[in-house]
Amino acid sequence: MKKLKEILKKILEEENNISSVEVSGSSLEEVLQSAASQLGVSLAELDYEIESFGSKGILGVGKKDFKIKVYKSRSVLDAFQSFETENFEDAEELGLDIEENIKDKDGEAFLRVVSKGVLLKITPPVGSGKPISESEVYNIVSTRGLQNFDKDLIKKIIKYASAEYCRIGELPINVVNDSTASVQISSDEMKAFLILTPPKTGGFDLENDDINNILKSNGVVVGIKTDILNKLIDYPQYNEPILIAEGIKVKNGQDAEVHYNFNVNKDEIHLTEEDGKVDFKNLNIIQNVVAGQILANKEPSTRGESGRTVTNKLIMPKEGKDCSLVAGKNTHLTDDGLSIIAEKNGQVMLFAGKVTVEEIYTVAGDVNLKTGNVTFLGTVVVQGNVEDGFSVKASANIEVHGSVGKCVLEADGDIIISQGFMGKAEGTIRAGKSVYAKFIENAKKVDAYEGVYVQDGIMNSYIDATKEITCVGKRGTIVGGRLRSGELVKSKTLGSNANVFTIIEVGIDPKKRQRLEELNEERDKAYKEKEPLDANIANLENLRKANKLINQVIEVTSFSAILKRLSDEDKKIMLSYYEKDEEGVNFLLKEDLSQEEKKKVRDAIAKVGYLPAEKEEIYLKLQEQANKLLQIIKQAEEEIEEIEKYLAQLKSSAKVIGSKIVYPGVKLYIKNAFLEIKTEYKKVSFYIQGTEINVAPYAEEEKEGRR
Repeated sequence: MKKLKEILKKILEEENNISSVEVSGSSLEEVLQSAASQLGVSLAELDYEIESFGSKGILGVGKKDFKIKVYKSRSVLDAFQSFETENFEDAEELGLDIEENIKDKDGEAFLRVVSKGVLLKITPPVGSGKPISESEVYNIVSTRGLQNFDKDLIKKIIKYASAEYCRIGELPINVVNDSTASVQISSDEMKAFLILTPPKTGGFDLENDDINNILKSNGVVVGIKTDILNKLIDYPQYNEPILIAEGIKVKNGQDAEVHYNFNVNKDEIHLTEEDGKVDFKNLNIIQNVVAGQILANKEPSTRGESGRTVTNKLIMPKEGKDCSLVAGKNTHLTDDGLSIIAEKNGQVMLFAGKVTVEEIYTVAGDVNLKTGNVTFLGTVVVQGNVEDGFSVKASANIEVHGSVGKCVLEADGDIIISQGFMGKAEGTIRAGKSVYAKFIENAKKVDAYEGVYVQDGIMNSYIDATKEITCVGKRGTIVGGRLRSGELVKSKTLGSNANVFTIIEVGIDPKKRQRLEELNEERDKAYKEKEPLDANIANLENLRKANKLINQVIEVTSFSAILKRLSDEDKKIMLSYYEKDEEGVNFLLKEDLSQEEKKKVRDAIAKVGYLPAEKEEIYLKLQEQANKLLQIIKQAEEEIEEIEKYLAQLKSSAKVIGSKIVYPGVKLYIKNAFLEIKTEYKKVSFYIQGTEINVAPYAEEEKEGRR
């Protein structure tokens, strides 16, 4: 349809340029008669545009002639006729858009009376809609008082339904009966309403230009709804307000806003849930941050956007209010003042309106259900106790002013326990530096990268320290458990008069020794798993060697396995005398081979044998598993060798000191030497000389300790 409109428009423009005249006269009838005479056509074939209206004036004063431009209107019909004869046989040539899911709609007729005359537009039906009938069109035409009209012309317009207005005639003009428009503007001047009155007989319908001029004369120049204007051409609404223009609403500026990248409400507790159960120990109260992390962002205030009334009055917006973004301890503002960055690791919090990072987290009382587990990127200070079942983890130090129960303590720095650690066979401590405690009892594991320093006693605990373990307080006693240290284990009392087994190892790196034990277990496990695999592989290899007969058919998998084991010369023999079947599943022995050729094949297979395909697959899988285990064994043995070399090179100055008494039941390991204490010793030092452990009196210079 778009192409059709373009054709008609082009033809009309060409005709207008050739066949049009400008005429003037005292009345419209007189002017049209003159134009018809000049163009040699009837009045019905004319179309025109009024350039200026005439006026009779008062008593002849102010008289003004009509001035119009007149041209032939038959070109439209000619266009229809030429269009009818064109070879546009399908919608694609016309460029028509064929839409799916078209809504059904009947054809319609629209009639307008304007300065150009009486105009008729027929729209085609859509989908399953019905075309408008001639009688319906005639009724519509007659409602505007047009009685004498060209029915043939109207029939053609109905037939082609071009959805374009076409001139079908004219009416005697009665300006008094023209459609009128009035404008109402809301009190805030943000809306304008149009009220139309219908035309009467001989009166003109309003055109878009007319309405625009009326709006402009009433001061309405902003936000005019052109879509509604265009709709009113075909579907006018009379005697009711029509929203025809809306002003541009002012957009007030937004207030500045700070977005914190952490929870500023301390009362909010976020519980984690696992397997449908709430974990009350992990309350996530501490909000850890790292240096360089963005803690808060400020969204600046905006100035807003001005508005306009329909009468083009400027409406100024209210600017948004600013707010402050303040950096506190261990934080800083970015150059643009819009972000706060952490300078240190620690706990972020909002304190007195300032974003701060604290490197020390203090628990005012006990670590329990109220606090939950504590994990902090900095130092943790617990002013009370750490109750059973909880954990404290810190990237710096941990200080507990009370006691520690069956818990987990982990720190990259020192761990200091003012009272004691009662592990109840489950509690563990790991320190990146040293551990200090009043006593340690029934600890599952205490691991210190440097030293473990205890005041009163270490009982039934498992302790590793890279450097030293000392228990030199007034009642310093080590009894039960196992202690391993790189350089020194020192206590006033070692063991007890009840002959409690106490294992002490020095001259080793506990971490390396632990790793050595793990590697030995890993290697032994791999050897154990590999034994049955090796047995099955051996059985299959024996079966292969025993199977040396020439087969007429060999599966592809088995054939490939045979080739892998053959020399290049024997491979050529096999590939020369076997060929793959059409399905590509098997290799078939070629027919009509000579005895000599068969012997060559037999000799080649005899060198390696073969397995049926299903057994070959099992063989390959077993080999793959065995090779993986062999790799594990190889890597473990290489690392074991490295660790053993390292341990052998450690200092031989390691000592075990009992500055008061050493009881029977104590087992000593110094490097690779072993000594079980069977008699009581007082004030002695144990050291290694050669491959044996020797005993010497506790020297006076050693009394200062090793801290």
